[in-house]
Amino acid sequence: MIGRLRGELLQKLPNLALIECGGVGYAAAISLGTYGRLPEVGSEAILHVETLLRENELSLLGFSTLQERDLYRMLVKVDGVGPKLALAALGALPLDELIVAIRGRDVKALTRIPGVGKKTAEKLCFELSEKMGGLGGLDGLGGAASPGDAWESDLRSALTNLGFKEDVVLPAVLGLRESRPPLPEAIRLALKALQR
Repeated sequence: MIGRLRGELLQKLPNLALIECGGVGYAAAISLGTYGRLPEVGSEAILHVETLLRENELSLLGFSTLQERDLYRMLVKVDGVGPKLALAALGALPLDELIVAIRGRDVKALTRIPGVGKKTAEKLCFELSEKMGGLGGLDGLGGAASPGDAWESDLRSALTNLGFKEDVVLPAVLGLRESRPPLPEAIRLALKALQR
């Protein structure tokens, strides 16, 4: 099974990346999100890979981040969501927005994904909303917790204890993730954002 590719990016299309590794060119289906994060053709690229083996077909799916690959794995476990639809979902909305939509059970936002009707959107919310949380919006994925987890979960906990709903809190926390101010300052800034 192929789990990761690193090599020269020979070609990139909105739905496909071709990477040469050790003289072999590997074609991997990708989402629009991964396409936007790929470097220029001729540069070194890294893709985290999911290998699909069907009766008489071997396919590779490439993801720019482990988080995107982990979310893909969650999506395809939902009945009625195949690889094609999962990639469409990952490309239709930025990762954080997709997670917020599922966790917040925002059926309307999810039906904007090509190929996702109301029934499928409701199924995604029902089956996945409880499994999502933690760093970057995914709980229990990617192994051990990173040092940033404590800061983020403390901030989320403080805001929900103040009476704000989780789906409202998450965007405020994501907005502060990059600057990562000390917790008291982060709470003050998040409250300011939530009051708007």
